[in-house]
Amino acid sequence: MRELAGLCAAAVLVGGVAALALSLAAKLTDWETTRVIWPMTGRSRRLAGPAQVTVAEGLVVVAALVPSPVPARLGLLGTVFTAYTIAALQMRGRRCACFGSWIPTRFTTGHAVGCAIVAVAAFAGVLGPSGVWPACGEAAVGVGLAGAAVAWPWRRSGTGDLLAPADVDHIVIFTAESCRYCAALEAQRDRYEAMADCPVRFRRADTEEDATAAGGAFPAAVAYDANGTAISEAAHGLAAIRDLLRRATPHSRRPGSQVTT
Repeated sequence: MRELAGLCAAAVLVGGVAALALSLAAKLTDWETTRVIWPMTGRSRRLAGPAQVTVAEGLVVVAALVPSPVPARLGLLGTVFTAYTIAALQMRGRRCACFGSWIPTRFTTGHAVGCAIVAVAAFAGVLGPSGVWPACGEAAVGVGLAGAAVAWPWRRSGTGDLLAPADVDHIVIFTAESCRYCAALEAQRDRYEAMADCPVRFRRADTEEDATAAGGAFPAAVAYDANGTAISEAAHGLAAIRDLLRRATPHSRRPGSQVTT
């Protein structure tokens, strides 16, 4: 039993470190894309931005490779993947930048489950054979509480149904000639187009109809379905626009984007 537990612990350690190393390499190889598609914005990005997370992953990989007691290394790995589990639950539906542009995907419940399995296996290795089931139980309760903690404020905020991601056909970014923020946004058009998985159209709001669609403020972004019906409220400001672009999932994935003036 001890030999089997030792083999399992080694497998979890090697697999977990390999996943972190691959994530680290993917993000650094195409750093600009990693920065653009990073799902966090605002204050959370200052705490867990691409640079901070990449440095943290690098330190964890180094610590896991340094000759030290295996339980300590497994505990560190379990802590990291527990944090990943909570993050995957909180950002479900957003673009995942864990592996940069190498593996383009979005956070799903499957991501959270996979990270939780690694966390449980790591903590089970720390406790040894006799602690496997207690570790599983404690991890399950912890993940459940984390999910409830994430779902409760999300539900209270009333923003969970603001956008119907599966119905997005394209996103229109409205700009105005006298808006200096709009000029900055248009100068980075390629970067903003790369944030979404659907076509992004830039439109100069020259008519009253466009101004109304934009909510009367610029810059603004609105998601539309294939019939040209708005399916999201207007997102105002650069941070809100980036968040909308990262959340949008097209009804059918099509390459390219269209620009209209």
